Amino acid sequence: MNKQEIDRAGSRGWRSSARVLGERLRSASPYLRVVGLSVSLAGLAACQSASLSETGSLSSYKDFVASDGMVTKTKYRVDSAATKTVKTVHLIPTTFASNADVGTLGDPQKKLVATGIDRSLCEALSAHFDVVPVSKPADMAVRSVVSKVKATNAVVAGVSTVTSAVAPVPVPRIPIGLGSLAVEAEAFDARGKQIAGLTWARGANILTNGSRASTAADAFELAGDFSEDFSALLAKSNDPMKSDFELPSMKAVSNSVSYAVTGKSTDPDCAVFGRGSGVTGIVGGALGLPPEWTEKKRN
Repeated sequence: MNKQEIDRAGSRGWRSSARVLGERLRSASPYLRVVGLSVSLAGLAACQSASLSETGSLSSYKDFVASDGMVTKTKYRVDSAATKTVKTVHLIPTTFASNADVGTLGDPQKKLVATGIDRSLCEALSAHFDVVPVSKPADMAVRSVVSKVKATNAVVAGVSTVTSAVAPVPVPRIPIGLGSLAVEAEAFDARGKQIAGLTWARGANILTNGSRASTAADAFELAGDFSEDFSALLAKSNDPMKSDFELPSMKAVSNSVSYAVTGKSTDPDCAVFGRGSGVTGIVGGALGLPPEWTEKKRN
């Protein structure tokens, strides 16, 4: 992973993984400690490959520049002079391209992924802009189109969850049947001119993406990674893969924790996309439950 990806992976899952690793290693034999650490380190590079997909859904792909991380592939363009003046933003609900490659995903799973993008993107954008309803004027409008989803093998994911639960040391996911997500997105100014665009793709990996028994599980989780990268492109007006790391403010940390626990966005105008699964989702994820279950329970 590049520095940007490592920083984000850390904020999402490494603290909890380190805590579990320490608890289990203290109770394991010296041999198992070595094995557990070796497997964990080796697993850093194990991930599902993902490829960019241009479906023709964006108004333009002109002047897009490639910029890849170890597990994320992107092409982007940004008119920094235009994006740096933006204060307010409309968020158009996510759709699937008419020619999107979604494999075995059904309509409920597609809706789950689209909702995951809308919620996480609204929350990410609200940290930098004022998200306003479509009934009010805005400096910028953004929209996202899912171009490709590789379904998670739900059976293998379920086996991984059980294996991890009974093992004396943390066991990475079985590196089979990992899912991936590809999204195209763009931002328009008030006159409808494209001022930023992004094609994005990323595959799940065996350490930072938990195993959940659903065909949409990995795409649902990767939605948050896409949202972070797209919002970074718009907020910093530069390459989202090479943005400088900045320590978050206490307010930002507080808002992130509050959203993770309650599922309630800090911006009331994001409520139109529903509440996140909160603690229910955290517990469900730890147990390997399908996100469809925890979302239904929460909402």
